[in-house]
Amino acid sequence: MAVELKHLYADVQSEYDLKLLTTSCFGKKIGWAHMVEEKEFACLLHGDELVFNSGLNFTSEEWLREFIDSLISVHAGGLIISLHTGNTVSKETIEYCNRKHFPVFSSSWNTPYIDVMRKFSEILLKNEQRETNLITALKNAIYYPEEERLYLKHFEHNGFFRDMSYTVIILSCYTYDTESGNERLRQIENILRYVFRKSIIYEEKGRLIILAAGYLISRLRKEFGKICREDVNIYAGVGTTEKQIADIHNSYENAYTAYRLTKTTIPKNLLYYDELGIYKILADIKEPSIYPEFVKETLGALMEYDQVKHTEYMKILRAFFENDCCILRTAKALYCHKNTLNYKISAIKEILDYDIMSNENRVRIMMSFYILNLGEYYF
Repeated sequence: MAVELKHLYADVQSEYDLKLLTTSCFGKKIGWAHMVEEKEFACLLHGDELVFNSGLNFTSEEWLREFIDSLISVHAGGLIISLHTGNTVSKETIEYCNRKHFPVFSSSWNTPYIDVMRKFSEILLKNEQRETNLITALKNAIYYPEEERLYLKHFEHNGFFRDMSYTVIILSCYTYDTESGNERLRQIENILRYVFRKSIIYEEKGRLIILAAGYLISRLRKEFGKICREDVNIYAGVGTTEKQIADIHNSYENAYTAYRLTKTTIPKNLLYYDELGIYKILADIKEPSIYPEFVKETLGALMEYDQVKHTEYMKILRAFFENDCCILRTAKALYCHKNTLNYKISAIKEILDYDIMSNENRVRIMMSFYILNLGEYYF
């Protein structure tokens, strides 16, 4: 719900005496504007604020540097400082802010801060309402896709047209949850807003729901791949890329399927729905309650035998099928002699009381193992 600082600056530059001292605004996004006079009050900021300072306490470069450091430490979005007659911001301090990617502006003593802040506040509130409308429109597109009147107007009014490519991504990092919130999730959201300018992002149940509009899958792979490689505590599922606004709900459902599998079945923290293989069918089934009965019919006798006799026949059978039902490869994988393995496979066949090598039964057994991979979360 923030606005890029460069846009705020462009709206007031010609009207008020404000000068950008750093080389750029560094892509900063501003959530609100506040007056802060001393570094001791910086800790009250929440982050992404544009800070106004009267300059009354600007008595030395040392003071200014410490004040700037206090703002950087709480992730403020920038500083506008009023310069009295004879006061200047040194070249060294400006270079320091450039290295820190912290934008600094100067204003004259006569600049009416209250008017500038009011104008910024109006822009920020208008943008917040725009974001709220877009988030509501996205939720309606997901949950009520047939009711285009609930979302199409807001989308198209903001440049999200009917015939664009749309991809939904679901991302979380619950490891960083605290009583005061999830700072890591907020940081990721800010990164994504900067990287994907044409997007809608909102938080739901501790997860980010991201709609990326007009981006190739290669771009999504690059950016989300980087984020998930750098932090294994981040989990993300990427849905299908749809070509119509009315099909956004499909991408969301597929993203949710991929996201759930990252936490239960497939040992990766970033999954694309298009790469799920057989799990597309298993995870998308509308009546998962049939799974336990199917597994019981197929492997129940063997599971019960293992539990009572403390054997590991389920493990052996899984290894056997993972190695294409090849005795030699399975024996090597399990570090046992082929004759020993042959004896155990024969015992498994006797317990199950059906031909595990027939085409139909091989399919049933493999399906059962895939279902077991899904875990009880899907049952």
